[in-house]
Amino acid sequence: MASQENAEELDLPLGDVPVEMDTLKIYGFSFDFPKDRKLEFNPKFKRTDGDVAVKAPDKAVVFVSWGELERVVKKAPTIEDHAKFSLDRVKKSVQGKLNSVDHKEIDVNGHTAVYNRVKIQVPKRGLIGKPNEQEVTSVHIHCDKTGRFYVIYATSTPLNIDDQTKTLQEIVDTLRCH
Repeated sequence: MASQENAEELDLPLGDVPVEMDTLKIYGFSFDFPKDRKLEFNPKFKRTDGDVAVKAPDKAVVFVSWGELERVVKKAPTIEDHAKFSLDRVKKSVQGKLNSVDHKEIDVNGHTAVYNRVKIQVPKRGLIGKPNEQEVTSVHIHCDKTGRFYVIYATSTPLNIDDQTKTLQEIVDTLRCH
């Protein structure tokens, strides 16, 4: 007779393999990420602001940025304003057509956060070629308890969108800002 553990393993759908996780704890916040990812810190990061890239073996990257909440609310007083400000900067930087795929409020560690997913048609380069499609997913969080904001974001192509989305969601689900 099979043990309960073996029975559970047999019920797993094909391809749904548990991912081993690791935890980054720094400057009073933390999040989990898949163990096969490499962390790269911006060399200018510090306690008050910075960012870390969570890189997959295929070079796909999810970024976690943080900074002083007081500084961002001067430009964007609400979490919605902050998210819109960030999307406007993305649109200007790629000079492409931006279409919203999903926009909603979510809960992150007890805070109302803004989740956005947009598709960008990046214009073709030169005379030959077709426009390139990318998706940008972002989550904006304001933590009044620590006086910090967090932005978790990823740029995806059709080839890596599932992996990028899963990694971003794991980071969002495990972010502990206070």
